Amino acid sequence: MSWNKGKPWSPAMRKKISESLQGRIPWNKGKKGMMPIPHNKGKHLSQKTKDKIAASRKGQSSWNAGLHWDDATKEKIRASQKKRYELKKTNPIS
Repeated sequence: MSWNKGKPWSPAMRKKISESLQGRIPWNKGKKGMMPIPHNKGKHLSQKTKDKIAASRKGQSSWNAGLHWDDATKEKIRASQKKRYELKKTNPIS
């Protein structure tokens, strides 16, 4: 119900919904994954195909060509990474 977002249901309403859902089979029961498996998953490209792809990309610049950070930004990133590294050394997750 869109008009009462965040408003908790009464115990009676919760019981009614629970009873109505009893015995219902979930729509994804028994399904392993929801995304379709690509037709070429696990297959290797032939050298001929690789050469075709390389030829089609000739002359195109890479996605990150021309992107540069100024020195202040580099310094901010460096400090942030250093802080994360030190935190990870002192407080390992595992």
